[in-house]
Amino acid sequence: MAQKTVLTLFALLSVLFFTSCDYPEWPASDEPFRVALSLSPFSLNQFEDGYSFKVGEETAATPEELQSIYKNLGSTEMYVRIATKRHVTRNDDGTLDNIVDGKEDENSNVHTFDQAIELCKIAAELDMPINPEIMCAHIYMDMDRQEAPNFDEYPEFNELMNGKKWSELSLDEVKAVLKAYGKFVAGEFIDAGCTVNNWNIGNEANNGFAGIGIGMKTAVNPELEDASDLMKFTGSLFSVYWLKEHLWNYEAKAMAAVKEGVLEAYAEKGLDASGLKFSTHIATVVATTRSIVSFFKTLKENGFAVDVAGISFYPSATSISIDKWDLLKRTVVRINHELEVPVFIAEFSYPSGKMSGPFKSWNKKFDKYSHSQSGQADLYGDLVSWGKKNGIAGVRYWAPDYEKWYGMAMFEFEGKVGTAKTILLNHKELIGK
Repeated sequence: MAQKTVLTLFALLSVLFFTSCDYPEWPASDEPFRVALSLSPFSLNQFEDGYSFKVGEETAATPEELQSIYKNLGSTEMYVRIATKRHVTRNDDGTLDNIVDGKEDENSNVHTFDQAIELCKIAAELDMPINPEIMCAHIYMDMDRQEAPNFDEYPEFNELMNGKKWSELSLDEVKAVLKAYGKFVAGEFIDAGCTVNNWNIGNEANNGFAGIGIGMKTAVNPELEDASDLMKFTGSLFSVYWLKEHLWNYEAKAMAAVKEGVLEAYAEKGLDASGLKFSTHIATVVATTRSIVSFFKTLKENGFAVDVAGISFYPSATSISIDKWDLLKRTVVRINHELEVPVFIAEFSYPSGKMSGPFKSWNKKFDKYSHSQSGQADLYGDLVSWGKKNGIAGVRYWAPDYEKWYGMAMFEFEGKVGTAKTILLNHKELIGK
C-alpha cells in the first residue's frame, strides 16, 4: 500500500484519538529563545557549485557571509548533521561522487564529518554556538529511512567490533562502539574551537537509531527484522506498547552511550559539562500526542532523559492528524507537564508556492495560511510567538537556503542565484526582535 494511501486512511482513524482541549500556559523560560536559522546541510556544496544569495542589499558568496547575514537577522545558533561517512568522495574530475552501493544518493556528500568540522569552524569564527546532530547512520536517517553506522573510515572503531558486522553486535557491543564514537566527535568539536550548548542524538528517531530499527537485522533484538514497514506509519496508533518494549527501549540505551562518550570527552579535557543539554527529535506526521509523549518517557525510563524534547513540524505534509495545531499544542503541553522539559521544533518549514519534486505531496494548506510569501512568513511568526509563551525552547526553520526544498526555502532561485523572500527580509520582525 502506498505511503500516501496509508497516511490518508489513518488520518481518518486518528479522529478517534484527538479532541479539543484548553492549553494552559507554561511558565516563560529564563533562557533566550533559540532562533536556529542556519546554513542548511546542503549549503557547502551549493557554494562550491557557484551559488550566491541576495538578501536585500547584501550578497553572500561564501557560507560565512550567508551565516553572518542570518546572525544579523536574529539567528542565535548554527546546526550541523553528522553521518558516520567521514570524508567527501570525488570523481577523477573533482565532481562529487554520490554513488552509494551502486545507486545515486543526494545525501552521500552532505553530512560527512569533514563537512561537519568545516561548519563548526564557521560557527567559531562567527562566535555562534552550534547544535550538532549525531545521526549514527552511514549516510542519512529519518523516520522512514534507517541505516546502521559504517565505520570503515574509522579503524579504531572497527577494531572495537572484533571482526563482526554491525548487525551481529550485542547491545553491550553496540554501546561500547557508540560511546567511543561520541567521545571522538565531541573531542574534535572541542578542538575545532566551537561552542556547543545542545547535543542532538539521532534524526527523526521514531522508527530506529544506530542500526536498531524496524525491518533491520540486529542482534540487539532479532524480532525487529520481521517488523513490517507498515509499522512505521501505523505504530503510533496501534502499537505503542510494542514499540516501547521492542524498539524505543533499545534506542534509549544506544543514545545514552553516545551521551556518555560526549561527556567523557569534556571531562578528559577538563571542561565543565554541567550546562550541556542533550536531546533527540522525532517526526510528527506519523505520530499522535500519546505516541510522542510515550517515546520520550520510554527514553527516560531506559537511561536517556532528554533535557529538551525535539519534534519536526511540517504543516503542509500529509499527516495522520486532522488538526495539526491541536497535535502540536497538545504535544507541547503534555511534554512540558509530564516530562517537565521544553520542546524544540528541530525542523519546520511551510511553502510559499506549489511544491514539486519528491515533496510534491506536501501541498496541504494549513489553517488560514496561504501558500504565498506572506502566508509562509505569517505562519512562521505566529509559531514563534505562540512558542515563546507555551514551552517551546526554539524553532529551526529547516534548509532555508536549499534550492531543492522548492517552495519551502526562504529564497527564490533563478539559475544559481537565490533572492530572499518576505520571510527572510522581515525575519527580525517575525521573531519579535
